[in-house]
Amino acid sequence: MNFKHEIDLSHVDEAMLQSYRSLRRWIGLLAIGFPLILVLAGRFWGIEVQPTFSNYYFAQDPVTVDHTPVRLWFCGILFVVGFFLARYPGFTKHEEKWLNAAGIFALCVAIFPMAINGQDQYDFILAPLGLSKLSLHGIFAALAFLCIAVVIVWYSDATLEELETSNPSLYTRYTWTYRGIAAFMVLSIAIAIYLNYAHDGQGDYIMAAEWCGVWAFAAYWFVKNSEMKRVGNALKARKALLPHRSPPDLAGRL
Repeated sequence: MNFKHEIDLSHVDEAMLQSYRSLRRWIGLLAIGFPLILVLAGRFWGIEVQPTFSNYYFAQDPVTVDHTPVRLWFCGILFVVGFFLARYPGFTKHEEKWLNAAGIFALCVAIFPMAINGQDQYDFILAPLGLSKLSLHGIFAALAFLCIAVVIVWYSDATLEELETSNPSLYTRYTWTYRGIAAFMVLSIAIAIYLNYAHDGQGDYIMAAEWCGVWAFAAYWFVKNSEMKRVGNALKARKALLPHRSPPDLAGRL
């Protein structure tokens, strides 16, 4: 019996492609599920719908052993998404740095809790900077969305370039789709921030604005998967799986 086997490069290539497609899909699915899980888990434990997602950090159910049962879901999902973003390889070095930063900021949103009753245990950091009205939790959340917006606006064309010549209409469609997603996401989060501070974290529309921003973030990853499938088809159509590069090398970028 021969136990010696040779590596199947075509299989490795396809496996790596599927891995990164799956990673993008999971980031999108977790982003879609994030607000739904918080609200449904809260209702399960008898917690009313909160004004903002961050309020679920301290939302209490005094009957259970864990008085803040939704916090686990809030932090857990943020940790997973943050890790995925930090580990996802960008298509350029600068894009990868922005994704790494977005992942780190997402982790920080979970690590540093929101202010409660106007009190933030990290005031000693922000007060000397004249930012006592802000919280590290809110700052990191805004920075995470900002980093993703930068990736969408400035680096989506790194992969779209292949479609610019092979399918100009599709290139234009994806370009405007990415711009629309980025604009909608930034506008939603900006509205959420404004309403939060204008109404002291209370109101019926803060969470709605946050929800829109999170789902815009999710939409980006599904659109990116759709785009990359078409880019891959375009590369194959013109026999552009560059022969001087190993298949896994190219697969790691798709």
